[in-house]
Amino acid sequence: MEMQTIMDLLERFNLDLTGVEGQILSPKRLTILESLLQETFGEVHIDSATRLQSKKNVVLHLSVHSLLPTGPRSLVAKMFIADRYENELERLKTSFEGGLRVPEVIAARNGVILMAFIPGALFVTKINESFDACLVDQLALWYLKYHNITGMIKGDPRLRNFICTDDGLFGVDFEESRKGHWMEDIGGAAASILDTDPINDLRKRKLAWRFLAEYLSHRNESRDDQIDQLFLETIANTLEQTYHWRLDERILILSQEIRTKGIPVE
Repeated sequence: MEMQTIMDLLERFNLDLTGVEGQILSPKRLTILESLLQETFGEVHIDSATRLQSKKNVVLHLSVHSLLPTGPRSLVAKMFIADRYENELERLKTSFEGGLRVPEVIAARNGVILMAFIPGALFVTKINESFDACLVDQLALWYLKYHNITGMIKGDPRLRNFICTDDGLFGVDFEESRKGHWMEDIGGAAASILDTDPINDLRKRKLAWRFLAEYLSHRNESRDDQIDQLFLETIANTLEQTYHWRLDERILILSQEIRTKGIPVE
């Protein structure tokens, strides 16, 4: 498969290859993707290619098959425009080796990560449909394990970055992982629970507090006034940031209400 061929395929699937601030993906990334596919699977045929949600980089879901016994494979190719490749690759490998549910890295080189596709439902969809407390319990435990294994916070706590499967909860997207206080993740994820429809639902407010309590229980800690205040401040700050890119007045109003009234559950 020559580079022109894979580019023709991407054009055939009508894929947008722009990323952060309108930057176009470098053709070199496509060359690297081609090489990784060939080195891993031999001569491959791409049956389908769709772009997954990512504002910064180009992330593709590829269905491929080859003459090798591995047969058809469902893959994710993350091709970086923003320069966070090394950070994400290290977090993926460390987490996987530590037994955390994250995508397995199949091959990686020079700004391209080829990994296993995780089939399942987005956490945000499941929580908005079911309000199942077991889901936030799983999320709290996932975060605790990630913090312990990596010594870092995940960053970007949007719930679309978690996938519910028959095997459990998987986390994806680690390019913003960094050193920081655990509350940035926990308060940020709680904000993401509250800011999707139905926004600020009573059932969600209860889930937010349960999420904090469950995370603390795994740390052998309990809620107190200081932790509660930090939790509320982090949620309000996260919601305010979310408003600036989503431009949904309901998010800004919710942020202001939490600063003045907290998160009532009655």
